[in-house]
Amino acid sequence: MENTSAFEHQAMATYFKLTIYNETAEYAENAAQQAFNLIDELEDKLSRFRPDSDISRINKLKKDEHLPIDFETWEALKIAIACHTESHGTFDVGVAEHMKIFRAGKEGILNEYETHKALEKAQAMKKQASIYVDPEQPRVYCVNPGMYFDLGGIGKGYALDKVDELMQELEIKTFTFSAGDSTLMIKNDVSVKPYFTYQITAKLDKHRLDLGNISVSASGTFHQGSHIFDPRTGQNDFKPNFERVWVAAKNATYSDAFSTACFILSLPEIEEIVQTNEQIEWVAYAIDGKLTILRKNQLS
Repeated sequence: MENTSAFEHQAMATYFKLTIYNETAEYAENAAQQAFNLIDELEDKLSRFRPDSDISRINKLKKDEHLPIDFETWEALKIAIACHTESHGTFDVGVAEHMKIFRAGKEGILNEYETHKALEKAQAMKKQASIYVDPEQPRVYCVNPGMYFDLGGIGKGYALDKVDELMQELEIKTFTFSAGDSTLMIKNDVSVKPYFTYQITAKLDKHRLDLGNISVSASGTFHQGSHIFDPRTGQNDFKPNFERVWVAAKNATYSDAFSTACFILSLPEIEEIVQTNEQIEWVAYAIDGKLTILRKNQLS
């Protein structure tokens, strides 16, 4: 395809890569700048590491306090709540304190015993906490403190989806947009480019997939170790069923959230999600170096 323009931008602790097809270089560059400006604005609202962000201000709320928030933060939190419910509680943005403790253990600040006890305490506080996101207006209420939000990967997925909306406004129909190595959004005008090739690999296996108008996210422990928590227990010492999991969904927010969730879930639970969740297109997983792909039409 002619007129391919690629751009990179660092934000949200990762590199975003945007490749635009079938547009003039000048128009593509202008679109990319708008996209990256939008991501920077979202980071200012969604990152718990920005002291004035909505998420940081929510995490500072005391008992019976409430806070008006920006629309994007409100929308992202409502999607996160939906993903929590639909993933049987295995996706949860309320584990910021858990992540902080885990990093302290990984850096040697806490030993294994101290890490385990600190996680137990954080989980106990989280169970007693109550943060209410108003479903009717962009406002958050702290009924009881003790739960701390970290949108993490879902924030990146949400950013990809908001850029997708921008690309639609700019009438750019064919592009790929990735957040690091974890999530890739593919959008294509099938009359111009029928599909993109995407490869998933395991130790003893690989598959080349022809994909279009979809988002794919991957999750595992190979690169970061046991960084994935089971929010139901508050611990990261569970034994994974899979070496790696890939989730393809209609939007990047869901693919990112459910790649984390499916790494924790059992195979029957994943099969149920593939069958019943309208956002999820397929799930692939690696066990003993071999790949399996679960698709809706194969399970129905």
